Amino acid sequence: MKSQDDLREAYYTFVQAMLEGDTASLRHLLDADFTLPHLTGEVQPLDSWLGEIDDGQFIYHRIDTVNLAVSATPMPLADHGYVENEYFVSGDAHRYRIPARKTTAEIIDAGHPYTTRVLVRRPADARKFNGTVVVEWLNVTLDQDVDFIFGATRELLVRDGYAWVGVSAQRNGVAAMKKWNPERYAALDVSASNIDPTDGSEIDPADPLIMAVGGDVLSWDTFSQIGRHDGNSGLLGGLNAQRLIAASESQSTLKVSTYFNAIQPLHSIYDGYLFYDRSADLRTDVDAEVVAIGTEIFTQLMGVAPQNDTDTMRWWEINGASHFSLSEIQDYVDLFIARDAAFPSPLGTGMSLSERIRANGPCVPSHSYSRVPNGDILKAALHSLNRWISGGQAPVTAPRFVLDDQVPPHYVRDANGQVLGGIRTAAQDAPMARNGGIDSDSWFCGPSGYHVDFTPAEMCERYGSHKAYVDRVRTVADANVRSGFLLKEEVERPIKDAEATSFSCSAN
Repeated sequence: MKSQDDLREAYYTFVQAMLEGDTASLRHLLDADFTLPHLTGEVQPLDSWLGEIDDGQFIYHRIDTVNLAVSATPMPLADHGYVENEYFVSGDAHRYRIPARKTTAEIIDAGHPYTTRVLVRRPADARKFNGTVVVEWLNVTLDQDVDFIFGATRELLVRDGYAWVGVSAQRNGVAAMKKWNPERYAALDVSASNIDPTDGSEIDPADPLIMAVGGDVLSWDTFSQIGRHDGNSGLLGGLNAQRLIAASESQSTLKVSTYFNAIQPLHSIYDGYLFYDRSADLRTDVDAEVVAIGTEIFTQLMGVAPQNDTDTMRWWEINGASHFSLSEIQDYVDLFIARDAAFPSPLGTGMSLSERIRANGPCVPSHSYSRVPNGDILKAALHSLNRWISGGQAPVTAPRFVLDDQVPPHYVRDANGQVLGGIRTAAQDAPMARNGGIDSDSWFCGPSGYHVDFTPAEMCERYGSHKAYVDRVRTVADANVRSGFLLKEEVERPIKDAEATSFSCSAN
């Protein structure tokens, strides 16, 4: 593994080689399977690209390096009338003691100074702002802040005029930023003693089950204080925030579950909570509405079904869904993970999350992530939650995964091995692939899930014709819209994907 300094040096060597047309150095720096994506959508193999440099078809006259923040969005926000800003926020935080699960926190002490980083994405024109701020507790399982909620719901956020704030609440996310750019992030510090002075116990123990390093004793108050800043428009360029939604994914959902149970009753900062795969058990006496989304891995990992819906809670589970879906990773997360080089390759170039999973594999099956579109369901959930906290109709209730009576329970599956129950999308009920929410073998293979695309012959066997396939996708997608699990703005994508799928069947 190369150091950050080695990686930075390799990057500048790479840029210089491009400017000089030094294809021998480029070939040495890059993996043989490196590809160059173009703005036209073409993805060019390494040999083809280097050949065109040698032939003089590719000449680089100037390459500008943009000074981006860590985890800056790869989405072209300006095309949607949005801006992104990075801020450092400082304050003095309390430490809290949480006596037991689902209990209100007790203040241990106060006056612990901190400085953390927040990312803000908002409409440039205040007239577009819909009044709701989504405040995401950034996920740090990969030792880099990752905005899974923004990535999954980004089309809805910019379409409907939300503001979004990403909070660097945990120590290992801050540590990664300081390592990545020591000069830029030198001021950041969210650490304090993890020892409770009353009995010497750890205030925030590590949790290997969710890859949490522990010691994030200031995170609870930091998340509250950032919410207060948002509510007072301190970070929003003068926008008037009317509603705050706390949002989180995976490890972060369990941290924010603790916040919901222990801190929200003290301060009532947030109006609603959006949990993506999925929260722990939540108190039913807390003044906030909740929508929690579950995929197949977390119900199995936690060994218990979600709690029942209530007047303030909805729990949705997505059939065939992996921990994050194919489109979220390849169209969003992979782009900035590779750019920021959180995972340096042996040659010093940045690997995407997908490349890192393959390098630590093999996964079985080998094609990671389910094609089931978690993000489209999350957009419907966020839209419904925002309507709910605005005084409108509650989100619909959803069918649950079917579990047996074992302890812990196991999924009940059909003859094809698919879990019964849950929200069923066109990707699962009119599929072009066999999708699985859980894969096997090393590291992130399990939660990444998989897809195995059907061959043209298999598509013909299933549907009989391309038209019948497209019609089936349209039928399922339209039913999802009527049921409230898919927004009408998202219904065209699965239909267009089906139309673009190429196969023809001979007439019998």
